[in-house]
Amino acid sequence: MYDMKQVVVIDTGIDMKNCNLSKHVIGGTEFRCLNDQILEDHLYQDDNGHGTMCADTILQVYDEALFYVIKIANSEGKTSTSLLRKALFKCLSLNIKYICISLAVTAAAYQQELFDITKRLVDQNKLIFVSIKNNSQSSYPANLPTVIGVAGQPFLSNELFSFSARKEIQAIFDDSPLFVYTLANRFAFFKGTSKANALCVGMSLKLIHSVKGNCERMTFSEFNRWFEDYSLRHQEDRPHVPIISNGDTHYNLLEVFGGKIKKAISKTTNHHIDLDSIHDGPFISRLTGINFNNFYDFWLHLENELNFSLTDHHRINIQNVCSLPALLNFLQEVVDCRNVCKIANHTKVQN
Repeated sequence: MYDMKQVVVIDTGIDMKNCNLSKHVIGGTEFRCLNDQILEDHLYQDDNGHGTMCADTILQVYDEALFYVIKIANSEGKTSTSLLRKALFKCLSLNIKYICISLAVTAAAYQQELFDITKRLVDQNKLIFVSIKNNSQSSYPANLPTVIGVAGQPFLSNELFSFSARKEIQAIFDDSPLFVYTLANRFAFFKGTSKANALCVGMSLKLIHSVKGNCERMTFSEFNRWFEDYSLRHQEDRPHVPIISNGDTHYNLLEVFGGKIKKAISKTTNHHIDLDSIHDGPFISRLTGINFNNFYDFWLHLENELNFSLTDHHRINIQNVCSLPALLNFLQEVVDCRNVCKIANHTKVQN
């Protein structure tokens, strides 16, 4: 019997120094090449960040997920088909139904052997989720008929997706940036097909957990039909798009927050800009110097300037920081929420 909360994550490892993530880890191993030999180790600390971001993305959809970690990629995110083959062999002996592989390989070595291994895993009623290569229509091993291939497009929603059991790449999930943990308890925007694949795994866990019945016995073909049916029944769902302020409201917010934003940009990038010049353009851009890699530093500087701190940086959504008006609105929401909490706490003390 499978524990339907558990997932094998085959990637760069997970940051075990992050207690918010390590408490979800039930075990793991590492496979690495040395002098044409494959060695196994029980140290699977992530030194790249990719596997950590995949795991945290899954948790943003299903927060009860538990991970068995198989590290096969190095600090540069590089691996080999032989290591993937070894990891899949390991999965044959694990009593875990879900397998998350957010990587693609450039050479089709061991193709028949990988098909045979994944077929054996499917015969064990296990589900293998594999992302395609970014900017590709298909890639190996996501195109194997024994796995669930996952592509991406910007749905701007973690839960909106499409699924067709008859296609070579069955699933399409949101690939737009999501703010999640990376190494050293820092946050970064995670995007692309790897992010889409992690969402697919998380959504599968969440939806199957909500279904009554003996789901651990659900076969590969049964899952494909069930997931496709769910997708068709919910295809009209649309994400909420925040209303962006303009006119007098925008300039009032600019007076309140503009100076702090400029200081935070300057401390992060040494750029000194006129905020009016970016009103109609993207905030994360060459003009501001803010990018996906340094946004977290910018945000920490901004929190310091405003003398507040978010209790959970997962609250930061790309839609809320994609432009200056969106950022201003989000800051106002954060401040309003903080003030409400202060009033509530003050009332409790008085009572």
